[in-house]
Amino acid sequence: MKSSFSFPLILQTLFAVGTFAVTKIIPTDPGNGPTIAEFYSGGTPFFDGPKIDIVNDTSFDWWYFDAISSDGTYQLTVSFFTALATTLGFATGFGTTNFVVFTAMYPNGTEYQQFGFAGPVTISDGLFGIKGNWSSTGFTFQGTTDLSYYKIVIDSPALGIEGSMIFNSVAPAHYPEDPYIPGKNLSEHLSPVIGWANAIPDSIAKIDFNLAGVGELKFTGSGYHDKNWGLQSLPQAVKSWYWGHGHIGPYSLVWFDTVNYDGTENVSGYLARDGRIIGVGSGLTARPTGANSTYPPTSTTGNPGGFHIVYNTKDGVFVADVAGQVAWAPPLPLGGYTRWAGQITGGFVGQRTYTGSSVWEWVRFTL
Repeated sequence: MKSSFSFPLILQTLFAVGTFAVTKIIPTDPGNGPTIAEFYSGGTPFFDGPKIDIVNDTSFDWWYFDAISSDGTYQLTVSFFTALATTLGFATGFGTTNFVVFTAMYPNGTEYQQFGFAGPVTISDGLFGIKGNWSSTGFTFQGTTDLSYYKIVIDSPALGIEGSMIFNSVAPAHYPEDPYIPGKNLSEHLSPVIGWANAIPDSIAKIDFNLAGVGELKFTGSGYHDKNWGLQSLPQAVKSWYWGHGHIGPYSLVWFDTVNYDGTENVSGYLARDGRIIGVGSGLTARPTGANSTYPPTSTTGNPGGFHIVYNTKDGVFVADVAGQVAWAPPLPLGGYTRWAGQITGGFVGQRTYTGSSVWEWVRFTL
C-alpha cells in the first residue's frame, strides 16, 4: 500500500504553526463555560489529537479501537474517553471525566467488560506521532504520524488486564467527506455538532491479552480506530446512528448513518481496495433487516436481525449484509446501545461476492 503520508508537507505545516508537538493534560473535573471544537482540519497539522478546548458538562472527545478475528468469533474493543459519563448517555457519573472501557466477546457468547477510572490524561500529538496515557488505569496508546501503525498497551493489575493490541493499517485515513490529506483544510463534520476522524479504517490486527478469571484473549484479524467528539451531549446531539466496518475479501468498508431529531439524515461511506480509496462521503444507506427492521427506528424498536448497506461509488454499487451476535449492550436510561460482531457478505453488484468479518453498532436515544 502506498501511504498518503507526505513528510515534506507535514514539515511545512509544522514549521508554519511553529511547533513539532502539542501536549495536552486533561483534568478529571469538567471545566466551566463554553468549549470550542475543531471541525475543520486546517486548524492543526495533527490528525488524531484532542479536538475540543475543554471538557465541560456537554462536550465529549474519545478514541475508539476495536478488533475482530478473521472468522468473526472473537471481538475486542478498547475506548478512551474524556467526557462526563452522563454526557454519553450513562445513568450516573463516574467521578471523573477521564475513563476507559474494555469489552470482549468470545465464541461461546461470553461477554466481558471492565471500566477504569483515570486521573489526569496526557495526550501528545506531533511530528513523532501520538501518545495517550490515562493515568492510574494502566491504559496507553500510541500511533505513528503517518497513521500506519498503532499500539495499545494495558498493564492494569487492578482490572486484571495485561497485554497489547497492534494495528498495521491496510487502508488510508479519512474524514466524513474526504480522504485525509496532510495540510489541507477539510470538514470533519459528521453532523452539525459531532466530528469524526477515522485514522485506521482497516488493519492487520494482532491481539494478545490475559484477562484475570477468564484466560487468554489472543487472535489475529482486522483492527479499526477512529475518534468522535462533540459540543452537545450525545443524547441531545443524535436520535439514532448506525455505524460499522468490515473487511470483505480485498475490500475495506466503513459506514455511518445518523438520524437527527428533526428527521434529517447524515451519512458517510468509505470503501477501499488494496490500500486504494474507491469512495468516501455521501451515497450510502444503512438499513436494518430481519426482525425489528422498522426505519426510522422508534423508541420501542428492538434490536434488528442485521443490516443491509448500499454504497454508490464511482466504480459501481457496493452492497453488504451483516449478521452476528451481540458483543456489548450496556443499559442506558434514555435509549440504548448495541454492538455486534460477526460475518459480513458483499461486493459490487454483478461481480464476485466475498465474505469477511465485521463490527457494527446501533446507538439510539429518546428525549
